[in-house]
Amino acid sequence: MPFMTVRHFTEADIPVRTELLRENKYQTNLNDFAMSAADLELADGMRRTIESGHHVKRLFTMCGSKGQVVGFSWITSIDWRSQTCELSFAVLPRYRSGFGFKAVEAAHEYLREQLHMDVIINQVLSHNTMMLSAAELDAHAQIRAEYDSYTVGQWRTACYWTVTRDDVRGRKQREQARRQEIADRVRAGVQGLS
Repeated sequence: MPFMTVRHFTEADIPVRTELLRENKYQTNLNDFAMSAADLELADGMRRTIESGHHVKRLFTMCGSKGQVVGFSWITSIDWRSQTCELSFAVLPRYRSGFGFKAVEAAHEYLREQLHMDVIINQVLSHNTMMLSAAELDAHAQIRAEYDSYTVGQWRTACYWTVTRDDVRGRKQREQARRQEIADRVRAGVQGLS
């Protein structure tokens, strides 16, 4: 079974996502709309997305290898003809250190393989270092947008970058070449011992 799976968001997921939307770090690092909305209002919005909003927004549930809900991802700014979208995600606090990167990787894979997205736009607020350090964010950022978002009483700068199908293919080829190089060195070392 895969380490991380992606499934469509269901009504059963609404209470868990509502709790996450109200979590402090989520509020600071994504947006704080959930602080001013009632539970019923949040649930109604998620239900509308499930029932009739798939052409503009899709919600997904990220699950660990035992089926446990690890977090959520969602796509917006969907351009079906150009096969592009913007990806957002939020990992439950107890899973952030162990599952965060794998959740993002699984979401990207799902969008490429199941929805045939060629370009995925990532956006992270520059102070959000829950999964990437400030230096890593700077290295990834193709665009830095000052005053992008207003959360918790402050204007926030956002870092944007794209990941294309070619980017992923190139990364996989570099990883395979690196693994092959290590395997070759190990084989050469073992042969030298005999």
